[in-house]
Amino acid sequence: MKTKATIVSALMLGLSSFALAHPTGNMITVEEHVLWPYINPIDDREHHACVMICDKNSEPKVFIQSEFPASDYMLYNDQDNIYIIERKYLQSTQEFKIRVLKTMIGTKPKVIWNWFKDEWRIGEGGFFMLSDNHIVFGNYPDIYSLEKGKKPSRYFEFDQPIQRIRAVENDQILLLGDSACYLTQQNGTVLKQWLKLMDNDIKNAPLNRNQIFDADYQNGTLLFAYWGKRSFELIDESGKQQTILHQTEPLTPHWVAFLDNKKLLFSSRLIFDGSTPKPYLVLLNEKNEKAVLWNAR
Repeated sequence: MKTKATIVSALMLGLSSFALAHPTGNMITVEEHVLWPYINPIDDREHHACVMICDKNSEPKVFIQSEFPASDYMLYNDQDNIYIIERKYLQSTQEFKIRVLKTMIGTKPKVIWNWFKDEWRIGEGGFFMLSDNHIVFGNYPDIYSLEKGKKPSRYFEFDQPIQRIRAVENDQILLLGDSACYLTQQNGTVLKQWLKLMDNDIKNAPLNRNQIFDADYQNGTLLFAYWGKRSFELIDESGKQQTILHQTEPLTPHWVAFLDNKKLLFSSRLIFDGSTPKPYLVLLNEKNEKAVLWNAR
């Protein structure tokens, strides 16, 4: 029988071509703005990361640009404060290094944690800040706490493997598992759960990966990007599930975020011809009417 480490290693090898071409990270909303990581230019083979920003009245533009190749950004916001993990890969030493930046819309980012070696891929599985000196992050299959200058330790024990974490309303945490989501308190107490979210009979999933990629929660409603089904799904307070947007190849659901009562849905065009993925971001209003915010080809 394969061990968990063997299975995870095989998955990462299978996704290597995708990971090299596409940024990791997540999408956040700050007031009326939406921010997400990408690469700039979008066909950059050296993978210089950036953070993009736009609102319903403006075209997407670069919010911050990394000067390093093989870089990525991960995002979290507490009200108007935006925390950014910048990661770079050093080919010479074959190691990752990260630093933490803090900023607001319209202000210059400030370094609050300087570069340090990252053996934990911090932020890749989601993160949030308890303070400027304290990070909580997901690293499959657990959730960890890291105080500045110290070593990570488990934040709380959870009896299910966790792919990604996200801070949501009321100081609660949304945990995305292999086929379930859990809304918890800061100590891991489960407040609400959504089980058996995946359809095991899915055929022709992108990269043969039948997975839920990202999720967000607001006012009793769960929103998630179902990579394997090429769909965006919504489960309301009563437990009723509906597909709010279904896509066809090559579009693949990636990230989600609530913007008030609207839904932001981010996809990537995956065409395996040597080209980099192309972004497709839409905004769905309360009636699920669609407005395209970014559609690069």
